[in-house]
Amino acid sequence: MIVDEAHSFGVLGATGRGLAEAVGVEDDVDIIVGTFSKSLASIGGFAVGSEAMEVLRYGSRPYIFTASPSPSCIATVRSSLRTIATQPELRQKLMDNANHLYDGLQKLGYELSSHISPVVPVIIGSKEEGLRIWRELISLGVYVNLILPPAAPAGITLLRCSVNAAHSREQIDAIIQAFATLKQ
Repeated sequence: MIVDEAHSFGVLGATGRGLAEAVGVEDDVDIIVGTFSKSLASIGGFAVGSEAMEVLRYGSRPYIFTASPSPSCIATVRSSLRTIATQPELRQKLMDNANHLYDGLQKLGYELSSHISPVVPVIIGSKEEGLRIWRELISLGVYVNLILPPAAPAGITLLRCSVNAAHSREQIDAIIQAFATLKQ
């Protein structure tokens, strides 16, 4: 089994190892892949696992012709890993922030995904409506990622709101208020 922990590493599980840890299937996983660009605050990525890794190591052209990450990138990753290991309360703060944003947007009547995570996608119908709301949010001082087809399903535009543990309750409230302003 291969598990992509790009969005869950550092966030889910008792120690932040991701979804496989959270649901108790780590022993069944052959390869875990992830990115340094989310919870690890760097660039690059990783693939770790059992003997199946040898197939990637010797048979994957992208792997063979990839350069090593820079020392500064690795230093950032190591620092982030220490933070994940030594400050588990940040995971709780992160999920508190995600819940607060999700609940606030849901109460305003926005269509959201069925599960709560630190990335809260607001589902908008048309590209034109998505662009309009995105521009208005920017004018209100709130930046969200605009996701259009083909990165989003055909006929759907997503406004991807990302929260982190450093956001204050007031900042999350300001995001909710900006979305509320657009409902008026």
